[in-house]
Amino acid sequence: MKKMISLLLAMAMCFSLAACGGPDKQPAIDAHNKAGTAINELSEIINADPETYADYISEMNTLVDTLNQCGEVLEGDEKLEQDALDEWAKTCGEIEQWAKEAKAELEQ
Repeated sequence: MKKMISLLLAMAMCFSLAACGGPDKQPAIDAHNKAGTAINELSEIINADPETYADYISEMNTLVDTLNQCGEVLEGDEKLEQDALDEWAKTCGEIEQWAKEAKAELEQ
């Protein structure tokens, strides 16, 4: 009987510790920072000759607005679910990918 109670208490402690962990913002923060770096690198190229690269400016402005919104959410005190954080990380990854591809096109 004592073994059974000990086992139940041990399991209860494990479950209580598992519940203490909250959503992990770090992957979304890292994705946001990488996307910001990629956008900044692309901005330097576009700002050097904005008339030539005018086709990219509108799309980039939209993505920068999204990236800024993501930054505000990540810096805010609002409690976020892991699914929302994962979605922000995915969005930032897509922005980074677009910026890298656009930069590669412009550097050719």
